[in-house]
Amino acid sequence: AYAKTEAVQGAIVAWIILGEVLTPFSIVGILVGVSGVLVLSWGGKGLAPRDILAATVQPAALCGLGAGFVFAFTAIFIKDANRALPGDIVIIKALFGLLVTNLMQTAMQGSFLLWREPDQFRAAFRTWRSSAWVGALSACGSACWFSAFALAPVALVRALGQVEMVFTLLFSRFYLHEKLRRADVQGLVLVVAGVVLVLLGR
Repeated sequence: AYAKTEAVQGAIVAWIILGEVLTPFSIVGILVGVSGVLVLSWGGKGLAPRDILAATVQPAALCGLGAGFVFAFTAIFIKDANRALPGDIVIIKALFGLLVTNLMQTAMQGSFLLWREPDQFRAAFRTWRSSAWVGALSACGSACWFSAFALAPVALVRALGQVEMVFTLLFSRFYLHEKLRRADVQGLVLVVAGVVLVLLGR
């Protein structure tokens, strides 16, 4: 759950490093959207403010906050790399940056898997027909992320990206036929409200 604070952390880091300034509407929208994601992540456990504060200093929560911080910096670096590339077509530069990133990930993760778990490395090639769909969809999603980072402020992109939680819940409800809880509905309303506020502030 705490990794989802990335949008807030990203807004602060982008302001410090890139000088990106957001409107009050956008800032409120980011905070509302993150609140909705946290409500969804906590799953309606009914935690009191004191319990939430105590949970925030637990090792797992600190790791989540750290992950959000690293994700925020990753988005900053992606945007900065796009700026550094030559050329005038922003989308082409974003896709080229994605290509280089994917090649590096494949080389590093593939080498590690071959070194530590050679059986799993060979299994990945045996199941390429099913895993290829996952890889292709993931690549398309990454292409959208990289392009969005190149075109808009990092914090706004991450805030709007939280709408994925809405699609995930709708998919689980109508495709997997899972029952939505009250906390799920509350979280959905907050996420959608946050997205609307971000769009109004844009």
